Amino acid sequence: MKLTNGNSKLSASIPSINLPAGLTCRANAPCRQGCYAKKGTFMYKNIRDCYMQNYLDFKNNATKYFDDIIKFFNNSLSIFRYARWHSSGDIVDFNYFDGMCRVAEACKETNFLCFTKQYEIINTWVLFGNKIPKNLHIVFSGWDEDWQFENPYNFPVALVRFKNDKRDFSKAKECTGKCYECVECWKLKKGQTVVFDKH
Repeated sequence: MKLTNGNSKLSASIPSINLPAGLTCRANAPCRQGCYAKKGTFMYKNIRDCYMQNYLDFKNNATKYFDDIIKFFNNSLSIFRYARWHSSGDIVDFNYFDGMCRVAEACKETNFLCFTKQYEIINTWVLFGNKIPKNLHIVFSGWDEDWQFENPYNFPVALVRFKNDKRDFSKAKECTGKCYECVECWKLKKGQTVVFDKH
């Protein structure tokens, strides 16, 4: 398992746990075409290999995969206050999300953020009475006005603003593009929205 840092948006102060884009995403995700995680530095072979190895590590030994993540955060010389799941990729399945919750519970000094289109996994998790740790912040990832999803528990939502978009974003928080300075997405409350310009 390898974590990534140095992302221009997150900076070295916010580690990211990543998986292959597409392979771990919902089949009908509207962002598959033109996915930002299939462009630029994401396409470097060493990065693609790293993300695929993370996926294989999870598939081969999920317990060790999440134990290694816990060791990284708990044994680091400095405390990471913020971390992000999946700048590339998405929640694989219920077992994976259970591991994410276990990581958050074991690393209480770190606030974890996850944007996801795997709405059914999260909704079913809550429906069955499972708790999501307070330091694991789930944000439902939206798209255009035609992309609809169920959000019965009122999770915060991230929307994408397209060129010539006619929707009203006046009540949404604006992404600054500098997570390391802003960290507002880690603080979103139920019913709140953040908007990103399409990239």
